[in-house]
Amino acid sequence: MTGILLDQEFDLVIDVVRDSSGKIKSGLVLGNIDYQRCHMITIAQKGDIKGAPTLGFGIENYMRGVVIDNNQKFKTELQKELKADGINAEVIVSADGTEFKINQK
Repeated sequence: MTGILLDQEFDLVIDVVRDSSGKIKSGLVLGNIDYQRCHMITIAQKGDIKGAPTLGFGIENYMRGVVIDNNQKFKTELQKELKADGINAEVIVSADGTEFKINQK
């Protein structure tokens, strides 16, 4: 999906382009936002995204140190939140529960 890109601190990526008279022709950078959508949904708590207050996985609620306690619940809930935003993805959790990966289908 194409949209407005954000940097690592979730600030807008801006690249100002001016015409010959100095007027701004463009500034916001557009690109593929699939990664940042997954990232934002994964870290957001419910209520953090004002336009969609019921959307958000809240990964810190699932983490205990560096190990995910319940792999199946983690995968199911994260896939459900991603799907609510239109992202069809598979969540893969490592056998020891220390890493996860999101594969878009």
